[in-house]
Amino acid sequence: MFDFLSRGKHKSDKSSTDDGPPTLPQTVQLSPTQIDMVRMTLLDVLRLHGIPGTWVAAEVIPMHVPGQGEALLLQLEVKHWHDALVLHAPAFQEAMLDGLHRFDPHADQTRYLFTWKFSPDCGCPHTQMPKGDFWRTGEPVVPAVAAATAVAAATAVVAVPPPPPAAPAKAHVDLPMEDDDDDDNGFPATLIRDDH
Repeated sequence: MFDFLSRGKHKSDKSSTDDGPPTLPQTVQLSPTQIDMVRMTLLDVLRLHGIPGTWVAAEVIPMHVPGQGEALLLQLEVKHWHDALVLHAPAFQEAMLDGLHRFDPHADQTRYLFTWKFSPDCGCPHTQMPKGDFWRTGEPVVPAVAAATAVAAATAVVAVPPPPPAAPAKAHVDLPMEDDDDDDNGFPATLIRDDH
């Protein structure tokens, strides 16, 4: 498919043992501790910021970065769409790095690489790219939920019911504070009606 990248080489010239770039050598192993560290950090970040725990999942992929050594690729998957989650993705990543740093204060933060992916059934309302002038207008991005609400409010015809007729003024009745038992601390009894 990408024969133009081979620059004159034929497929038969390529070694049959070539398995691609050496980004995942056999020596890079993922320990259960690393998996738990990422899982606990993710759940902690979600909990601390009030994000439901089912909205974002993570996959940890060990890799070797040429010239830099071992790294962990953290693939964060958005399972439930919310515009604010994507708008705050850089802050989310920083919170993840801070949490991972608490587990391993001596680890280099460049050891963690992030990617984002979106579940096909996450509910993202942005199914089409905007027209080209969208990117040049300089207008602030309006989250889809807010935009849909604004459009619905602008186009909705709301029937406002007339105010109810004024009720006759009720006389104020002071409840007696006399009480025979001391378990209600002087408060009047609460009447409970069962309309079933």
